[in-house]
Amino acid sequence: MSVNKYTPEEIMQKVATGKPFTLLILFAGDPVPDDDAIVNQMQLEHLAHLFTMEEQGKCCVYGPISNHEELHGIIIFNTTNKEDIQSWMADDVYIKAGHLKYELYDWFSIPGQTIPG
Repeated sequence: MSVNKYTPEEIMQKVATGKPFTLLILFAGDPVPDDDAIVNQMQLEHLAHLFTMEEQGKCCVYGPISNHEELHGIIIFNTTNKEDIQSWMADDVYIKAGHLKYELYDWFSIPGQTIPG
């Protein structure tokens, strides 16, 4: 049996600082072209779009899923406004070309969590 170092009050205080976010899951769409130069350019544009959204404070975590044929990645957005997210994602080169599609999910977390470097 594990020993819990947090009291119920401490747990609830921490949970009370949580906030809603939106989790986007990227899925495979139409096949990408069989041309490395085109795919490499698309990847650079896709990453530039992600970096820009992060810089603008729109998203906080993103990355690929590397061990699944249909699931391709996740993005955590700092908003619950799905219309805004759809507008932002419309500018992604892979979405525009139909090579990726996505689904949006309501997600809750405690701000300040980090991914170890």
